[in-house]
Amino acid sequence: MHIVYMTVEFVTEKISGGLSTYVDNMARIMRQHGHQVTVITLSHENGEFDYYDQIHVIRVQEDRQQNIWFRTVRNSWRLKRALDEVIRQNKVDIVQTASLHAIGLFRSYKLPYIVRISSDNAVLRHAEQYKFDLDKAMQEKTLFDRMELYAVRHADYAFAPSRYCAEIVSKRARCLVAVLESPYRDRTVDFDESVYREKLAGKKYLLFNSALSTLKGTHIGIEATDELMARYPDLYLVYAGIDAGITSANGSCLQARGILNRLTKKYDGKILYLGSLKQEQLFPVIANAYACVLLSRTENLSNSCIEAMSMKKIVIATYGASFEQLITNKDNGLLVKRDSPKALLKAVAYLMEMTQEQKVKMEERAAVSIERLGPEQIYEKMITVYNKIIQTFS
Repeated sequence: MHIVYMTVEFVTEKISGGLSTYVDNMARIMRQHGHQVTVITLSHENGEFDYYDQIHVIRVQEDRQQNIWFRTVRNSWRLKRALDEVIRQNKVDIVQTASLHAIGLFRSYKLPYIVRISSDNAVLRHAEQYKFDLDKAMQEKTLFDRMELYAVRHADYAFAPSRYCAEIVSKRARCLVAVLESPYRDRTVDFDESVYREKLAGKKYLLFNSALSTLKGTHIGIEATDELMARYPDLYLVYAGIDAGITSANGSCLQARGILNRLTKKYDGKILYLGSLKQEQLFPVIANAYACVLLSRTENLSNSCIEAMSMKKIVIATYGASFEQLITNKDNGLLVKRDSPKALLKAVAYLMEMTQEQKVKMEERAAVSIERLGPEQIYEKMITVYNKIIQTFS
């Protein structure tokens, strides 16, 4: 089978995030099973090359027009033209696009299209605001939103990794959205312990392992800092991720780094901001954390959560953001009310009161519970979907 993945970002490019990791995982898994794989990605330049065991990567230079509508249309069209050239030269069985930036807007009707939904743009926008109103977000549709939803609605099959995201986009795009969880590949062999050894060795710390933003709930961790330091004088609070800024009540965006630096001085270095780390540096920091904290207002199926659980870490995460799909409260992790410093404090208290035996058992259950996301299990589900869609299309 020849599978083409169309994406706005990939691990070989300057811009690389959760979507990049997903496409990389799927491309590798499919290639390992003998399928031909092509990745068409937006990039800073045009070009072609082979990556990892003959996965063919086609770079399409991104249009950088200021007007988001015009930029989206131009980039979608450029990706479509690149796909047309692949189809002209090779037999392609199926195309899988990302939903981001409506890159499947100009689809080819010569072969089946499926779309993987990363998020809903309106929900993300509202989750960055000081007060998050999900109902209001569900009703809002900008032209950009409509373009993304149009591309979803006109695919032959749409799916999201989480039930939460599938339900939102199904309602907004007015089409059926299936749920297919994303794979997780163990990357522990890539550990680089330099950051951990230099800054954290021997310390007991909670790790906030996500981007620093209002959407990710960074402000809640910050609001709980004084009480956490008062209750647990031996505890360190560690933040690792890009600083995307925190929205204030007046709508301005504040650098999280500046706030954390002030807290670091106030508490003699017990609040640490590590910046955005490469995975090989981040993973040892996760592996040695006392627990990980993810306070997102909205998620799809969180890579950060999956990575932490795979390393036998207890994760404290929020209700109503899709973490329920990974965590059962007080069984393999802890769930707390969204946007609530008090709920976070209560969860940390519960964690600290656990015996070592209870903690170890919860950590073990965390790791076992995500075994269903192993490459082989996800491969069987995805190839079944691919075959069914191809047969239906033909």
